Amino acid sequence: MISWTKRAALLTCCSLFLLTAAPLPSASAAVTSRAALPPFPVTLNGVDLDSAHSKYPFLYMNSITYMPLTWNHLQSLNIKSHWSEEEGLMIMPNGDYPPPIQEGPPEQDLSDKRNAAAFSVKRLNQRLWINGTVIDNETEPYPFLTFRDVVYMPLTWRYVHELLHLEIRWDADNGLTLVGGQNVMGPVAGEDDHALYFSSMLLDPAKGVLKMDKSTYLMTWKNRESVKSLVDHTRTATPPYGGKPADVIRKDRNLYYGGQLLYTLTDSDVWEAADYGPPVHTYTEFDAGRQGVIVTVNLRLPLPVIGPYHGTTYNFLVRSGKVSRLEHFNTRLSRVIPNPDGSVWIAVDRLPSRHGYEIGSARIGLMDPEGRIRLVNELLNEADVRALGLQNPDLPNPAGADGSLYVVMSGYTWEGEKKDTAGLYTLNTKLETERLTHSAAGDYYMDKNRGLYWLKGNNTIENVMSHEIHSWFDYELVRMDSPY
Repeated sequence: MISWTKRAALLTCCSLFLLTAAPLPSASAAVTSRAALPPFPVTLNGVDLDSAHSKYPFLYMNSITYMPLTWNHLQSLNIKSHWSEEEGLMIMPNGDYPPPIQEGPPEQDLSDKRNAAAFSVKRLNQRLWINGTVIDNETEPYPFLTFRDVVYMPLTWRYVHELLHLEIRWDADNGLTLVGGQNVMGPVAGEDDHALYFSSMLLDPAKGVLKMDKSTYLMTWKNRESVKSLVDHTRTATPPYGGKPADVIRKDRNLYYGGQLLYTLTDSDVWEAADYGPPVHTYTEFDAGRQGVIVTVNLRLPLPVIGPYHGTTYNFLVRSGKVSRLEHFNTRLSRVIPNPDGSVWIAVDRLPSRHGYEIGSARIGLMDPEGRIRLVNELLNEADVRALGLQNPDLPNPAGADGSLYVVMSGYTWEGEKKDTAGLYTLNTKLETERLTHSAAGDYYMDKNRGLYWLKGNNTIENVMSHEIHSWFDYELVRMDSPY
């Protein structure tokens, strides 16, 4: 395990380039420059690289570090590459599922001959793609290079972190560290007072769950059966403020709550699937404090569908003898949270889909003491605004004592345009935000004590408040003994 007690600053002088073993066209070399070996240590997935004796050493030019995309490096970082005359060179993360496990450390291509202090390198002259994004190598300030018939890529933050989803860190003592292709550690499966539990991508049932001590970050293996009750509780228990079954009465097409007409079903609401029968109704009520009650009506056809199916949902505010529909909320609510100032949060977590999550499904609204509702997504022009802690049944309240939430913004507008807003924020009941991080990559988790963890992928976790970062390599976890 490697750890950093503070957030490592990624300096320009330590941006890193990847090298690929893809074939190079004869016209690939146009502009010649001089490069040197890096003047600092370089570590790849826990292995200190021997740049002095490497056949394809990391290079350093114009205050940028370059890494060769050799077969060994690509495999270790779980990156795919493809080259063709028509498309040029394409580099992308390996999206195979289940993901490959790196059971051994990266191998180095070493030579008995010591490398010179400086080398002649050439600008790559061909079409480039990184994870679907076209790279104009002629205009890039840090272009792709070729050396010894291998392509070198600059590890700028954009290339490495944003497009290839790798972790890159630098500090004066340890030099440059690159972590990628690490997949043993899955999402949070549950927690107790002292530990977080992560699902495992290993097939061995004795290594089905990873237990991480919250104080020491020590990892131990647990078999699935030993933590089954904890995992089941996390998956199925209703969290506080998560609603309860509502007493809704149906008369023909009319739905009544507390003697009031809530909704009249339409033709599409009562349509029956030929072999499976009428829609199944589920009614849930949420206490909205002084604002009244919010009632959810969910209609699901009993169809044998593949993947998540959420049905049709209507939400209604029952307040002071009046019923009004919440037009901005057309899915099941996650939590309705009354605040000390009389306002009420209405929150919906992101909805799972067959290939991740539904864009635009994570929503937050704030109802003021007069019953007016403002949609935070609309106010901030964010497709997804996700409140943390909504699905944690052991968290008493996702909101703080003052009613503030921790939220993650996707960085995409309602129209699907990308903007520089992705990251973790605080959101108070005045709808003011304060930015804490600048990335929505990976996942964020709020524990039962409102502690914040950033699951950054590559078996890496950051304590958001203390800025401690801890990483584990696949081969370390695979070789770690199970106590059971």
